[in-house]
Amino acid sequence: MRFKATLLLPLALLALGAMPACSGDSDDDKKPDAGGSPDSGTPDSGTPDSGTPSGGDGGTGTASCPSHALFCETFENGQGGWDEQKTHATITADGTKPHTGSRSLHVVTEDGIDEKQGEGEAIARWIRSLSPTFSTQLFVRAHVFMSSLPGDFGQMGTFFVLFSDAGNDFGGFELQVIQDTGFALDDWSARNGQGWNRQGPPVNLGMSTGRWVCLEWEVRRPTASSTHGTTTVYVDGAKAHEFTEIGMRSFNTFMVGYGFVHPQGPSASETWIDNVAVSSTQRIGCE
Repeated sequence: MRFKATLLLPLALLALGAMPACSGDSDDDKKPDAGGSPDSGTPDSGTPDSGTPSGGDGGTGTASCPSHALFCETFENGQGGWDEQKTHATITADGTKPHTGSRSLHVVTEDGIDEKQGEGEAIARWIRSLSPTFSTQLFVRAHVFMSSLPGDFGQMGTFFVLFSDAGNDFGGFELQVIQDTGFALDDWSARNGQGWNRQGPPVNLGMSTGRWVCLEWEVRRPTASSTHGTTTVYVDGAKAHEFTEIGMRSFNTFMVGYGFVHPQGPSASETWIDNVAVSSTQRIGCE
């Protein structure tokens, strides 16, 4: 059944705004295993719209869509089967800076938005259902081009969200980047030990600006009923950080975009995302 943004988003925004923005750090980097073997799943090609790229040169990068992917999205067909949510931001599939092909997801957030002044969020994202729902492992790959890092250390930029809107299984978490280039995880899964934790300091491998970065996000738990697990971030194929004891649920929704749930004022950003792929069997890789 297709995910309905009108029903889910009020609950999601309530959860995002109400959860704490800080807790203890976690820097225990353990080596993940290599994942399972490919299944026979086929990628989702989306539904073409009538739009055309808004200019710029075609991308020269490459990226595969493996047969084991639950879905792949190159944004060549516009919004397709995605739902959209945006606040003080714009989000579109256009041709201003594609990594591969002629389009990528282009997100611009407004400057001067401050949650302390009651101005809300500065974020935009596309949203779709996960089918099947998260069981024991999930692997995300995207190419990301950031013009700048968050302008305030307390302002975390969110790339991906995993979420469950089920009444008896409500909660989620999101992968973020902070001002020092390190990654952070905001865990509002309503599990024991939930909270916000960050990579480092020091940050030995973090996010870069002004170039395309291959960003991978790996999510694991021991069994389909485990309440906690780990998430690992990779940059250009190298392990950047592992977050441990993260609250887990049977997530049924995936979100991709960029922006700030807790903007602090310097909230301007421009980000492009391309070649999003999600698999439940193994890492996807950068090319």
